[in-house]
Amino acid sequence: MTHSPTAAVTTRQLLAALATEPHPGAEGDAVEDLRKTTEGIRTFLTTADRDDIPAVPTALLHQWRCDLDRYHRALEHTTPATWAHWRMPGTWLDSQLRLRSLIAHEVGKAYWDDSADIRYDAIDIERYLWGAR
Repeated sequence: MTHSPTAAVTTRQLLAALATEPHPGAEGDAVEDLRKTTEGIRTFLTTADRDDIPAVPTALLHQWRCDLDRYHRALEHTTPATWAHWRMPGTWLDSQLRLRSLIAHEVGKAYWDDSADIRYDAIDIERYLWGAR
C-alpha cells in the first residue's frame, strides 16, 4: 500500500484518538492506571504531531503494550463488572483494546524486522480499524 504524505499525521491523530481516557464513572485502581497510561500516550503523540516526528521508538510501543496489557488484565480480574460493562463496541475500553491490538501487531512486525523505530506512515491503520477493503 502506498501511503500519502499526510498518512503520518492521520495515523498519529487516530492513535491518539484510540488512547481514550476511561469514562469518569469507571472505578478501580486499574482504571486510574489506564487513565495515566492513555494520558501519556496522547501526550507523546500530540508532541510527535506538533513536531512532525516521523517515527515512534519500538521500545516505547512495547512499553505501551505491556502497560495496557497489565492494566486491562487487572481491570478484568479485579473489577469484572466494570470490565463487562465497558467492554462493548464504541466505548473507551473498546478503543483501548483496539489500540492495544494495533500496537501488539506493530511491535511484532518490528521484532521480526529488527526495527528500532516504526514510521507512522508505515502503519496501515485503516486495515487495523476497518479491515481490508
